[in-house]
Amino acid sequence: MKRLCSIEFEPNEERAYAKQLQQRFIPLGRLGTAIGLVAFIGYGFWDAVLDPNAWERTSYLRAAAVAHFFVCIGLSFLPSLRTKPKLWPFLILYTYLGIAVLFPLILAQLPGGMVAGISGLTTGMIFVPAMTNGVLQTSGILVPYLLVAVFTMTLAGGSNFEVVNALAWTSGGVGFAVAFSYQLDVINRRAFQVERLLEDERRRSEALLLNILPAEIASRLKAHEEPLADRHENVSILFADLADFSNISRKMSADELVNLLNDLFSRFDRLVDKHGADKIKTIGDAYMAAAGLHGSVVDHAGRIADLALEMQIAVLEFRQQNSIALKLRIGIHSGPVVAGVIGKRKFSYDLWGDTVNVASRMESEGIPGKIQLSEETRKLLPVSYLVAARGEVQIKGHVPRTTYFLEGSR
Repeated sequence: MKRLCSIEFEPNEERAYAKQLQQRFIPLGRLGTAIGLVAFIGYGFWDAVLDPNAWERTSYLRAAAVAHFFVCIGLSFLPSLRTKPKLWPFLILYTYLGIAVLFPLILAQLPGGMVAGISGLTTGMIFVPAMTNGVLQTSGILVPYLLVAVFTMTLAGGSNFEVVNALAWTSGGVGFAVAFSYQLDVINRRAFQVERLLEDERRRSEALLLNILPAEIASRLKAHEEPLADRHENVSILFADLADFSNISRKMSADELVNLLNDLFSRFDRLVDKHGADKIKTIGDAYMAAAGLHGSVVDHAGRIADLALEMQIAVLEFRQQNSIALKLRIGIHSGPVVAGVIGKRKFSYDLWGDTVNVASRMESEGIPGKIQLSEETRKLLPVSYLVAARGEVQIKGHVPRTTYFLEGSR
């Protein structure tokens, strides 16, 4: 069996661990204090068993103990205890020092009480390991508790036998509680480690899912919504393709090819985020994005136009940095689409409809280095965009369409 060992955390992680424990310690502390309160009241009947006249001598002490417990429960509601876990051991120490004084004083009023009732001092220790963070805190509470209890018994007139008997009971209880606190601390720390690892994995999984799907779609997918499909009446779609990339790629190794595309498409990804659009997918050396899929985006055509213009600049910078003759052909069209997630494994978020087909044809029938727009998209753009007419272009599967080149913006 693997030996239990102490687990140390980095300072920030240690603070997080302490705060997490604090959320459990506070209700446990209130519960333990409430049990102590009930016990001190209930043992009042035990006083009468030892001496029918004991109430005259012990009632005020038991009333003081009850008041002490109420004060401790009230202090546990201080907001500072939740934000400053280091204060918590002092409250527990205060609670137990009160018991260490009051309990021996009560026993001293009863015939044979310091022998018959001293085990009660040990019983109260069982709560300490569950309310403290490690051996140091447990020892810092129970050692003073033991010393004060024995000292109080001595002042209250306890005999040598009674004091030694109490010392034997309580020191044994302290030793057991400290050992148990060590093992419990190891268990708690390992559980915290596992929770942190699970949380890290959850965040990684969430980040991976958000790399595949838009945030809103990811949330709906996690909620097991099926089928996951939406119709959008006003969306602008961009297709971009690296002209003559097949010929260029033949001269590259596999690593060079992948690194090249990864660098360029990563630049496109950042631009997509910048302009509030959505990357839909990449197909080989082609890139597809859309604007207007989420929320009330009335300027979807302007967003996609700005994206296209900056993609051209990104390609120009990329060419200069890598000394490679690349040209980007871009096509844009606007209209209604159906968007959704398909597949159970390796699922993907995609768009369907005639708008997608036309946008694709705007790219494939375009000119390298140019941004070709459909008539529908041009009408949605403000006059601040510089647009030049190209004329009619025959689109596969459609009647000839009037198209334009986006040349910039004022």
